[in-house]
Amino acid sequence: MSHGLRVAVVIVALTMPRIAGAQFFSPGPLAQPHASLEGLEKCSKCHEEQKGLSAKLCLDCHTELAGRVAKGAGYHGRLPAAKRQECQACHPDHRGLDFSMVEWEGGRDKFDHQHTGWPLKGGHAKVKCDDCHQRRLIVETPIRHMLDKQPKRTTFLGLGQRCDSCHFDEHRGQLVRDCQKCHNETAWKPPSSFNHQTAAFPLAGKHKDVPCAKCHLNVNDEHMVANAFPKPRAATFMEMKPIDFKTCESCHDDPHKGSLGPACASCHSEVGWKIIKTNKGQDVTFHDKTRFPLRGGHVGVACRSCHGPFPGVAAKFKGLAFAACSDCHEDAHLGQIRPAPPAKVAACDLCHTVNSFTPPRYELEQHQSTKFPLKGAHAATACRGCHPIDDALAARIAAGVRKMLRARKRPEVFSLALLHPKKTPDACLGCHEDVHRGQFAEKGKDEGNKDTCATCHETTSFTELTFDHDKDSRFPLTGKHARAACAACHKAERVRAGSGFATMVRYKPLDVACGSCHADFHQGQFLLATTTNSVSPSPSTSTRATRDRPRNRDCDYCHTTAEFKKSIFDHNDAHFTSYPLDGKHAKVACAGCHPKVTIARDVTTVRYRPLPRACEDCHVDFHHGEFRGFEP
Repeated sequence: MSHGLRVAVVIVALTMPRIAGAQFFSPGPLAQPHASLEGLEKCSKCHEEQKGLSAKLCLDCHTELAGRVAKGAGYHGRLPAAKRQECQACHPDHRGLDFSMVEWEGGRDKFDHQHTGWPLKGGHAKVKCDDCHQRRLIVETPIRHMLDKQPKRTTFLGLGQRCDSCHFDEHRGQLVRDCQKCHNETAWKPPSSFNHQTAAFPLAGKHKDVPCAKCHLNVNDEHMVANAFPKPRAATFMEMKPIDFKTCESCHDDPHKGSLGPACASCHSEVGWKIIKTNKGQDVTFHDKTRFPLRGGHVGVACRSCHGPFPGVAAKFKGLAFAACSDCHEDAHLGQIRPAPPAKVAACDLCHTVNSFTPPRYELEQHQSTKFPLKGAHAATACRGCHPIDDALAARIAAGVRKMLRARKRPEVFSLALLHPKKTPDACLGCHEDVHRGQFAEKGKDEGNKDTCATCHETTSFTELTFDHDKDSRFPLTGKHARAACAACHKAERVRAGSGFATMVRYKPLDVACGSCHADFHQGQFLLATTTNSVSPSPSTSTRATRDRPRNRDCDYCHTTAEFKKSIFDHNDAHFTSYPLDGKHAKVACAGCHPKVTIARDVTTVRYRPLPRACEDCHVDFHHGEFRGFEP
């Protein structure tokens, strides 16, 4: 280039307008996501003076990445330190509005997902990028908020790493959602990590060869939503729990028709049904000729357990007492059951049979005669829910009794279930956790420290309420409040509970002022209003409801719960304003005096106060000041 031409170029560059200068120095238009940064005066948003592009400036805008990079999490947080400072290596710009802002090394589909800290293995390796990176699968709150503000934005961030964040729970809530305990990424079936031996019912003998579906039946999901997301595989699912396995009869028919009781294991084992465990091959049918024929659980008892010999005691076959269970058995309930006079011992056969000590034959009808009759949902509650195991009862077992049982090689069969818990039908909190975390404790003090649960709840169901918002609270629901969802006002919140935290729904205290729930559409114009009005309302223009209204400036001064836009404000009522509309003022549209104004970015409101009242503040002086200072 000649010297003269170089000089001409410099002169042209120095004399070009500012915008032309930006185009002259810019390497090209910015991509659509950065279009708002176009212009020479905005270069410093991404470029540091004399240093070039700055990763820090990138993260100042992309706050969704800043936390990940700081923690070393995700793809960006795992990059080498040097590469973390070169955002432009993968995200160049100035390549036109339609540029995608991402340069995939080798193409997007060849991206090595292992760099993110979440390697794709097994079945995941075959999944397309867009199958997982969907907006509706994003679970991280900051990312969801970002997309709410920028709906056209695309992102690969925010997916959850729990299986149930992408996959439907095929067990329908039967099991804890820790899928990796049984499954891996190779295949859904079979559950490679599941070990039935660690379950409540370990498989032994011939049970090991039984197909899963023989015990775990397929059942229809009555609550399945066909178009649910994620989509379920089928309308049926395998029943995992609860599976009844307490007795053999839970799965097997009793060929003895109950004649030998439910204690099948006293003769049979899982090795084989036909392999019988006998008492050294001894035939005990002869016992049927005695006054105590062996029935139920007594059939499998060894002879010496009743007849001896015992250490220091010779065998005895005649004259044994057997009229009452207590003649042979110790009190399994350790004195918790008192005998009904004139009996000296409690009658075991009221709850038990000779078939087996467990399960007891204590039915709902019998419980109704106690001090705590079971009503509503209590009737379906498991016994152990109210009668817990009390290990302290074991202290009641006398040392002599334990020694005697060991000497006779008899098992210690004692129930440590607490039969008489100190609970009454009125003391709900004796059994149930206070899910309201003491919000109604003051009400209980007002009523003599009684439980207040029954004030709102029924025993039929916790969610069935007798509470009436209009009668039982200080905030009757009128107008549109009557149609509002409970959760709109009573929100869940985290509170401290013991050494940790718990979630509860806030019921009290709640602020009942309008402004505690609703935004101030007037942007504080009425916050400086006094609580009294020096001008009394005119009886001719004020309604009774208006006259009786308290002298304050809360929202309900002008609005009702029926509808926000229809107010009870009357410009000619001195209760509301001292500026009545007379003459042509009465025909002026509201917006003529109360314009819409912008008070902040994206914040507009209608101006109500302060407003000018002098004529010349609104009207043009057609007399051109000729009467200025004139006093009639």
